[in-house]
Amino acid sequence: MPTRSERRRSRVRLTVSEVNAPERTAPAPTFPLIPVALAAGAASGIAGWLLTAGLVMVAWFTAMAMPVPTALGFASQFWLAGHGIGAVVGTQLVTIAPLGLSALFVLVVRAVTPLVLRAAPVESLDGRGVLKAWALATAGYAAVAGVVALTSGASPRVGWALVGGVAVGGLGAGWALAGRLRALFNPPPVLRGIGRATLAGLGTMTAIAAAVLLIGLLLGSERIVRIEEALAPDGVGSWLLVILQLLFLPNLLAWTASWALGAGVSVGVGSLVSPMLTTAGMLPAIPVFGAVPEPGAGGPWSYAWLASGVLAGAAAGWVATSRSATRGSLAVRLTRGAGAGLATAVIVLLLAALSGGNLGAGRLVGLGPVLLNLLWLAPAPMAVGGAGAALLHWFLRGRRLPADATPEDSTEPLDLPTEPLETETIGLSRD
Repeated sequence: MPTRSERRRSRVRLTVSEVNAPERTAPAPTFPLIPVALAAGAASGIAGWLLTAGLVMVAWFTAMAMPVPTALGFASQFWLAGHGIGAVVGTQLVTIAPLGLSALFVLVVRAVTPLVLRAAPVESLDGRGVLKAWALATAGYAAVAGVVALTSGASPRVGWALVGGVAVGGLGAGWALAGRLRALFNPPPVLRGIGRATLAGLGTMTAIAAAVLLIGLLLGSERIVRIEEALAPDGVGSWLLVILQLLFLPNLLAWTASWALGAGVSVGVGSLVSPMLTTAGMLPAIPVFGAVPEPGAGGPWSYAWLASGVLAGAAAGWVATSRSATRGSLAVRLTRGAGAGLATAVIVLLLAALSGGNLGAGRLVGLGPVLLNLLWLAPAPMAVGGAGAALLHWFLRGRRLPADATPEDSTEPLDLPTEPLETETIGLSRD
């Protein structure tokens, strides 16, 4: 057994020579919400215009005979086209909005808005302050759209420029502030999950439209090659042609969705492209139009695509009812499923209406989905598909637990006194 002296340990004395406190950075200055939110919208609009101008200036390097002010004016026209008010190309007004460019502008607003709003006090975005920031950012973006319209020779369309600016700026700013905006709204239980279900239906319809477009491009590859050879673009021109067609990709998907639903697509005055019949004459010299099938009646495979509306509605209805699998009656589930299908149809109709327009004058007027047919060929099958998916979901899963049933509580309170715990003390020796 060691003695006390052997167990004694040496002592260490620590001496602090200097205290190094972490450097404290000065708080970033903040500014009132009103100018900051307006600047966020304006900065988003300017960033989108600079992006468009950069794309146009790349094309300008291949044709430097064009004066720079003319190129910048065309950039402004193209920027306005992305907001749905058309662009003047030569002497013709092209009113088909490149929805891909519109989506890109929404992403720009989504990215720029929160960066600029950091200069505002955080507490100013609480509660109804976020609504104020949303409205001010939208107004700042719309103001830029009005200025661009006035300075680019589109003053007769300045009203529509403001409307387009409000739409694009409002979507982007609302997306950026979505987390705070959701805290202000408490939807009723019957509407919860409808947004996610609608996205599922829209995603299914987009996937079907993409498959239709891909098949059309493969079948019409020879015609597409001939159109490209006739245009004979150089290296930069080929890339610009690809980028330009990609900016119109959402339009093409909306057109093919209308085709798959049976409503058909107009590719000029007196023409119709549908699964049942194709009557198309002379088409624009754009490579993607080589995917239009040859004139004539459709075949059995064309008719099979008419089930796309039911499939899209079924996807929306299944997601809408999966969140309430253990509560609600069958009627509630059917209502949710059909409602999700109808909501999907409304978005499809909206995108179809925005995707059409004119490519000039004469026969190039009224290109896009046939809306009169789509008004009933989109909601009817999607509502039926949503209700059918809800019924199938109830049959497979919902019947396992009745609507009004609650799990049986098998717990019982313990009223009897518990037995005292026995304690024992054990001594610890130094051995």
